[in-house]
Amino acid sequence: MDERDRMLEKAQELGRIISQLPEYAYLRAARREIDEDRDATELLNRMRDLQSTLMETVGRGERPSEEQEREFAELQEKVQTNTRYQALISSQANFEKLMERVDRAIGDGVRKGEESRIILPT
Repeated sequence: MDERDRMLEKAQELGRIISQLPEYAYLRAARREIDEDRDATELLNRMRDLQSTLMETVGRGERPSEEQEREFAELQEKVQTNTRYQALISSQANFEKLMERVDRAIGDGVRKGEESRIILPT
């Protein structure tokens, strides 16, 4: 087995370990709850559609109508006060923090590898 194969094997093991952590389980549960909440899903879809429309309008150098801006603000408020959405955002933030720590640890390993006097065959 060469170094690349070992690296990929370790990456798969890391993925398996991550999938067993509470941060990942909370994120999966929060996503599942949002997906199962028809009202929340419709609200999020409507907000995404309107956001896309607003971005296209601004992209053409036009100003969105007051009605569109008001509707978007109302949708945004409804989404932000939805408890399932709040749980999703919180679990996403926690998972992202975990992944940042993993990324830093990998970076530390790379730096230590660069400093090592041991030369590995390629």
